[in-house]
Formats: sequence, structure tokens, C-alpha cells
Amino acid sequence: MRVSQLQKFRDELRNRSQVLKKLGHIDADGVVQLKGRAACLIDIGDELLVSELMFNGTFNDLNHHQVAALASCFIPGDRSAEKIQARDELAKPLQQLQDSARRIAEIQHECKLEINVDEYVDASVRPFLMEVIYCWSMGASFAEVIQMTDIFEGSIIRLARRLDEFLNQLKAATHAVGEADLENKFGAASNSLRRGILFANSLYL
Repeated sequence: MRVSQLQKFRDELRNRSQVLKKLGHIDADGVVQLKGRAACLIDIGDELLVSELMFNGTFNDLNHHQVAALASCFIPGDRSAEKIQARDELAKPLQQLQDSARRIAEIQHECKLEINVDEYVDASVRPFLMEVIYCWSMGASFAEVIQMTDIFEGSIIRLARRLDEFLNQLKAATHAVGEADLENKFGAASNSLRRGILFANSLYL
């Protein structure tokens, strides 16, 4: 039994290495590449998916308000019962995110990892507060944004603060790989969130 478990572990390790090679995180000799270095600095959200968007140009084509909204899809939180209808400015980046998630899941499946592609996409992409974050970043009031969703106000605040941490991780990751424009964009996205009740020291003040 112990030998069988060890072999299973070795097989999974080999398969995961194949995934990293196909995605460009390591080269044929197992040496970590730029994309892999960036992924190592991310522990909020799916680092494979995040780094894919960083290197495939998705974030490059967005302004910092769209970046904040798209980044919110990586943060775990409450699910809305309402149907997601992204506005024009968010629909394309959301589709790119979903397409990238599907591609990563399919590569993992091809490399013989046990994964359900549809479940991976559903679990990795959480667009339930995308609209709320976009409007907040653009300057909307808290009273306005809470009318846009059925998600509890406290959950919105928790997600926004976690999102700020995530954006700062992305800023650090892009700094480490020399992507100054993206570093500035992630910084601007973070700054656009940090106001009002979402970042008050205490809700009782």
C-alpha cells in the first residue's frame, strides 16, 4: 500500500510538472521562468490563472477600474442568486478570464490530473461582485453599490479588503518581473478602492 501511494504521488508530481511546462512556468529542464516567478508571489486566488492573465495581455488592455473589477472574480465570497449580466466594459474581460480558466483546466486534464473542467471554471471565476467593485472604483457611494446586489453588506466589505490585499500581491509580482506599467495599474486599482466605509478603521466610528 505504501509503495502504491508513493507511486501515485510521483505520478501526480510528474503530471503537475507537465502542466507547468505547458503553461510556461518552467522550462524543459525544470528551471523556473518569469511566469513562474510571478505565480510564486500570489497566494490569493488561483495563481496559475492569475499569472496567465498577467502574461497573455488581458490586464494590459484594461483601465484600473476594470482591473479592480476583474480581480474581484478571484476572491472567494458569497454567491449571488441573481443572474450575472456584465456591462460592456466588463463582459469581454470576464469572457477572457473564463476562457483562460477553461484552457488551464483542459491542460490539467490532458496531463492526467483528476479535474472536472466545468467545475474548475465555476470555482475559479466568481463574478458576483464585479459590477459593485467597478462602480465603487469609479466613485459610486456605498448606498448606491449595495443596491446592485443581493449579497450582504458585510460580505462586500470583507471582499473589498481582501481584494485590496490581492491587488497589492499582483503589484509586487509585476514589480518582481519588471512589468512597470502593470505594477502602476494594480497600484491605481488598489488606491481606487481605499475610501469610505469599505476601509473605515471601525464600522462603529
